[in-house]
Amino acid sequence: MLPLSIVPFILRFEEVKNVPVAPIREQCSEIYNTVCSRAVWQPLGFVYLYNILQVSNSAWKQFLKTNLGFSACQLNMLLATAYILLYVGVWTYKTFMIHWSWRKVYITTTLLNGVFSILQVLLVMGITFGLSPFLFAFGDDVFADFLAGVQFLPTTILMVHLCPVGSEGAR
Repeated sequence: MLPLSIVPFILRFEEVKNVPVAPIREQCSEIYNTVCSRAVWQPLGFVYLYNILQVSNSAWKQFLKTNLGFSACQLNMLLATAYILLYVGVWTYKTFMIHWSWRKVYITTTLLNGVFSILQVLLVMGITFGLSPFLFAFGDDVFADFLAGVQFLPTTILMVHLCPVGSEGAR
């Protein structure tokens, strides 16, 4: 029922028809020239390398299930809460951090992510400071998604500003 609740909003979308489209050769040339600009490839390279090094580890979920005995319900609670905190992270950036430089956002979130990575190592070693492994993993694993939410908007804003004028997504 929830997906059907958005149908009235979809019907309100307006689509501009018969918009002139540049030839493919011209579009490809413009994209090539845009990507060759240092103002484009340098931030794109940073975002690409940063995200490639932030690969989530699928073995972590298996560890939680096999070694710590988390049930499917507990894993799903982690996932659902992580998605909620991902949204809260986006909202936090939009509300409180929108005027921060993207460098400051990435430095802060990377340092906090390092702290939570150390907490994962502590969980593997069984050091949970008196908390159950589920509660410890709950705070540790879920907060990492909050940080991903905080990083999402600066990356998106950066990418939108890099779109050539007249392309989809450009202002």
